[in-house]
Amino acid sequence: MSVAATEAQARPAAALESLPWTRELILITAGLLLGTFVVALDSTVVGTALPTIARELGDFSLYPWIFSGYLLTSTTTVPIWGRLADLYGRRQVLMVGIAIFVIASVVCGLSPNMLALVISRTAQGIGAGCLLPVILTIVGDIFPVAQRARLQGAFSSVWAISSVVGPLTGALFVSTIGWRWIFGINLPIGIIAVLLLRGYRENREAADGGRIDPVGAVGLTVGIGLLLWGLGTGSTNARPNWALVAISVILLALSLLWEQRSSSPTVPLGLLRSAVLGPIIAISLLFGVVMFGATTFVPLFVQGGLGRSAYEAGAALAPLTLGWPVGSTLAGRLYVRFGYRPLMGVGAIAMVAGTLMLALTNWSTPWVGAASAVLGLGLGLISTPTIIVIQSSVPWNQRGAATAFNQFSRTIGGAIGVSLLGVLLQARLGPGAANPLRGGGHGAAAALAGGIETIFWVLVVVSVATLAGAAWIFLARREPAVSS
Repeated sequence: MSVAATEAQARPAAALESLPWTRELILITAGLLLGTFVVALDSTVVGTALPTIARELGDFSLYPWIFSGYLLTSTTTVPIWGRLADLYGRRQVLMVGIAIFVIASVVCGLSPNMLALVISRTAQGIGAGCLLPVILTIVGDIFPVAQRARLQGAFSSVWAISSVVGPLTGALFVSTIGWRWIFGINLPIGIIAVLLLRGYRENREAADGGRIDPVGAVGLTVGIGLLLWGLGTGSTNARPNWALVAISVILLALSLLWEQRSSSPTVPLGLLRSAVLGPIIAISLLFGVVMFGATTFVPLFVQGGLGRSAYEAGAALAPLTLGWPVGSTLAGRLYVRFGYRPLMGVGAIAMVAGTLMLALTNWSTPWVGAASAVLGLGLGLISTPTIIVIQSSVPWNQRGAATAFNQFSRTIGGAIGVSLLGVLLQARLGPGAANPLRGGGHGAAAALAGGIETIFWVLVVVSVATLAGAAWIFLARREPAVSS
């Protein structure tokens, strides 16, 4: 099936209309926001409790897999959930995802040892892989474009709120009722979200008559999992296994060739042939590299390179999490008036400016914080139009897979990008480098700062590539048919 994805489709006349805020619509929107919040909170609340968990459960060799098992499944299952939402409806698939996430959370809290916790966290990631893409797809189904654009600021704000509430909640639980409740709290939140969403009745269009292609789905999932594992995910020293990386690349190439020939592909690769949607997917990939790269290495630069406290490291990164929802909200309000092309261009320019400020750092925490704010603003300006254009350019029975493809591109870009940036940092520091976070001295701190400055320059290059993609989209005057 093919559909012409034109500028007119991305900004239809009906986009100026808004749904009235009835009681039912308010409850459904609250349920979607709460579903987003439970995943966002889980990603921030666990880190605070990890030292206590490791001390109580032991088996430190499995410690990295508390995060890595969750990361692997929450990343690799996204395309499958998006396709399932197109085939069987959003509501049914979302309820299954919430159930998996909540049940696995309860099991996490009851884990008697580290192995049980890792297994249940891995299962929890399967549910998390469903929630975000399917929730965004439902938002795209319900709301007209202009109203949907304005709502993106609210959904972005959920992540900003969770980045503040999560660590505080984790610290509170660990010091009072125990770390197991950081997982147990997901049960009442999940139940409330389900109750709020029970009034949702989707206006379901006909599915395309396809099904999940097991060969393509399994090949892509295993290939991506092996790639992340090969790049160091789950290892205590984060060292890459290049043989495993090579095997994963071969498997992914074969899986993508299979997907191209499949009558019911899990990933809508046909979007990449679009003169606009192809670059947007590429921008989402680069977006993930910059976003995850900044959130990973800015705190390390401030604390390890500049020798500041953990509080100052968090304060330097906080403007990014605040700038994102501000940029997303601005983009939502300006989308109908100016369209997606100028917004993506301005957002990419802000990304270049923010990463340049990081690379040209004057070794002060306020300067790094200002750079984070500019970068966050740029990320927010880009994130809103990308998802709206993609959802507006495909029919109902492809919207879930397309939304998941965009989400997946961002996440996989971040996961792979951070792994490769970590390899670059280790190469710059050299073998046996002292750890400045463990009293390595001024020389170790200076070496770490110099290594991370190199990473910041790489982020500048990635941001410039993002700007080039935005310029390509701006200059594209005609949008060909998108084959799916």
